Amino acid sequence: MHVRLSSDFSVWSRGRLGVALFGLVAIACAPKPAAEPPPVVESPPVAEPTPKPAPATAGAEGECAVDADCVPASCCHPASCVPAAQKPDCTDVMCTMQCAPNTMDCGGRCACEAGSCKAILASSP
Repeated sequence: MHVRLSSDFSVWSRGRLGVALFGLVAIACAPKPAAEPPPVVESPPVAEPTPKPAPATAGAEGECAVDADCVPASCCHPASCVPAAQKPDCTDVMCTMQCAPNTMDCGGRCACEAGSCKAILASSP
């Protein structure tokens, strides 16, 4: 038995098939959503060098005449001062910008008092 479909049905089915194919092509060609950015990885805290104590000669008479004769005794977070001739070599040293307590960070300075280099520590906030 042979069933013959009306011409209206075949036009209708071709139209639906065309719409379906157009939809598939549109989906396939649509822009892809942006990839998520990689997660932020925090770096571990940097270990800071501890302040070096002033050399044994610090505090001896006649080591300074003016404040400019004195310099910090360590490169990072200094807590004491030495004569400029004993200045540490800080060429390859990196320090944090942290204001460490009991140091000359953030407002402290070196001073010459009675011929000796003294550290004037920063006042705490």
